[in-house]
Amino acid sequence: MTIFVFHAIVIILGILSMGFQLLASRLLSPYFGSGIDVWACLISTFLAAFSAGAMLGGWISSLEAGLRRRWQLGWAVLAVATLAITAVWGRGLVDSIALGLDPGMTPVLLSCVVLFFFPVTSLSSFMPQCVQFLASRGTPPGKSSGIVYGVSTLGNIAGVMLTAFVLIPHLRVSTLLQVWLGVAVVSLAALLRLLRTPSLP
Repeated sequence: MTIFVFHAIVIILGILSMGFQLLASRLLSPYFGSGIDVWACLISTFLAAFSAGAMLGGWISSLEAGLRRRWQLGWAVLAVATLAITAVWGRGLVDSIALGLDPGMTPVLLSCVVLFFFPVTSLSSFMPQCVQFLASRGTPPGKSSGIVYGVSTLGNIAGVMLTAFVLIPHLRVSTLLQVWLGVAVVSLAALLRLLRTPSLP
């Protein structure tokens, strides 16, 4: 049962990450359009966040148990807080940036960093910790990494397809961002509880 819940959470985190990228494009498009320059900034921001999150999560995984739990809680709180900022004040922040800066790449990139970099970094930081979770329970490290990132990528695919073809056509972006926030709260709370279960001796 624990492993089933674990895989379900990894899939959900994958859905949140890539589905969020499509929601981000819809949030930006009224201000900057949906051209190649906007997508270049958006994809680069997400890739930078995935990279930073992976390195951060690897570092957290190596900490002693008490300190590791505090960092896990801190980054879960940051993920929820920054998702909440995007969900509640995202349009207002993009509007302020778009009006306050000259047209070009700068306002697009700044909007991407302000609204999307920190929640995606925070969510991504849990992937290496999920690898560590499996490895500490007897799964070989290479196999653990393959399982976690393979399952997460399936979640990425599901997130793209579900968001593009089911959710966006039927729901407002603001509503979907609030759904993303709620799902993140529940899944991160469940994951924190799982990560704190004792490992094999």
